[in-house]
This record gives sequence, C-alpha cells and structure tokens, in this order.
Amino acid sequence: MPRIATVQLEPSYMDPEAGLERIRHFTAQAAAEGAELVVFPELLVPGYPRYVPDPFPHTEEGQRLWSDIQRYHRAYLEHSQLIPGPFTDRLGEIARAHDTALVVGVSEAHPRRRSCIWNTAVAIDRDGTYRGKRRKLVAVMHERLYFTRGGREDLRTFELDGNNVGIAICFENHHPQIRRAFGELGEEIHCALWTGPAPREVAAGGGSHEQHKALGVAHALDTGAFVVISSQVTEREPDGGDYGSNWSHSGGSYIIDPLGRTLASVPDWEEGIAVADCDLSHIDVGRLVWNPFGDDLRDDLFPSPFD
Repeated sequence: MPRIATVQLEPSYMDPEAGLERIRHFTAQAAAEGAELVVFPELLVPGYPRYVPDPFPHTEEGQRLWSDIQRYHRAYLEHSQLIPGPFTDRLGEIARAHDTALVVGVSEAHPRRRSCIWNTAVAIDRDGTYRGKRRKLVAVMHERLYFTRGGREDLRTFELDGNNVGIAICFENHHPQIRRAFGELGEEIHCALWTGPAPREVAAGGGSHEQHKALGVAHALDTGAFVVISSQVTEREPDGGDYGSNWSHSGGSYIIDPLGRTLASVPDWEEGIAVADCDLSHIDVGRLVWNPFGDDLRDDLFPSPFD
C-alpha cells in the first residue's frame, strides 16, 4: 500500500537552485510522514510562463509590455533544464536521501536548438534512478508560443517502486483519449500536474476558478485509478515583480481513490502537503462493477490510441 503525498506550492521563479531547495524541503516533510511518492506541480522550475502580449503594439503601454516579455522570455529559456542532466541528478539525490519517488514538472530545454523547450514532467524512483520524462502533448492559450508539443513516445507510464504511474500535465487531464491511453498502459496511480489561475476578483474573495477535483474524480471513475493532483499556488494578489506570476493561482491539490472519494487535500491559497495511504486493491473493487479496461472497453467498436 503506497503512501502518497501531493505538494502545493509557489515556484521559485527563474531560480532553479532555490526551486531544488524547496523540493528538498517539501520532500523531507512528506517523507517524515511516511510518503513513498511525492508529486509536485506543473512547471515548478522555472515557473508557469507569463502571457504574451500583442507583438504589434499601437500604444506606449503596449510597446512596454512587448519589450518586457522579450526580456522575460530570454530568462525563461535560460533557466529551462536539460532532461536528463544536472537537474535530474539533483532530484535523484533528494529522492535517494529521503527514500521516496518524485514526480516534478519542469521546462525542458532542447540540447542543441535555441528557443526550443517542452512542458515536461520527470519521474525519479526511490533509489534516485531517473525513470524518464513525459512531454505535454496539448498546449493551451499562450503556452503554444513557448512550448513544443510532445510526440507519440509520450504516451507512456512509469514504474516507480513497483507501481504503474501515469502523469498528465494541466489540460491534458481534459483529454479523453489520453485518459484511455494511460488506462490501456495499466496505470494504477495517475499524477495530474496543474497550475490554478483565478481572476483577481475571484481571488480577492478567496474563491477559485479551477476544476481539478471534478476532473480528478472523472479520471478515477473512468479508469479505476488513484488520482494525485498537485497544483501551483500564489498569494491572492501577487505583484509579479521581475519574474513572478502576474496571475493569481488558487491551488487545488487532492488525492482521490478509484471510487471518486477524496482521501486528502491541501486548502486553497495555502502552501502545504496532503498525504494518504492508497490501497491499490481498491482498483479491483472499483472495476468489479465497471471495468473500463476489460470487456467493457469494447475496443472492437472504439479503436485504441495505439492502433
């Protein structure tokens, strides 16, 4: 029965070294509570990118914004990481020191091409072994101007401490075919890596705009897997500064069982961790009534993503 932790935190913007120290801190905290797998949010290093303004501005304010995003973009590229490389080596040291597997979201740099990056998640086993990466297949909004899409090789899961772990990033969790692909690959634990943007007027009242829990429950009920949701969070009114977030992020981090029940969660607008024991035999209980990857799959009528 794996004990799993989800972490909700704000990135250390454009500071990978500080980000690694934050990962170390929260991993140590989760390990002290017995966690064997610790899940971190999307693009924790170097942070979720800022929106791209009009590249043909017709006002002085627009010209200032376009000039500033060029400065920001150069820094974003500079602090994206080679995967595998020194960044995953450091994650391996953290995992090994605390005997816990890690899933972490990071901006991945191309080893040769300038201005080519991916929205990536990496998987590290408890002994520090790098198990691989997954690149996000579908970008949304301004992400398309930053990130290259992943490919067919990114329809994969990872074996972490003997468990079959899938990872989906942000709006991939809306995608029914990605959900089905992970199920066909035998996913037992689904890690959903998110940000949690909210309009300022919603944030000011302590509300949220995200639908992480609803999508997590849907994934659990559709596939019979455990779902671990980890999201970024900010203050309700972040000032942004040179490299920080101009958007408010409410969080939205949960652990959900195969029957759609919430086992643990982190309060909105707070950093923290939530830990739960995940009895994988409950997958069999969920599939006793509805088995989406047995005869109920009807792959004779609905082709597999792998066909």
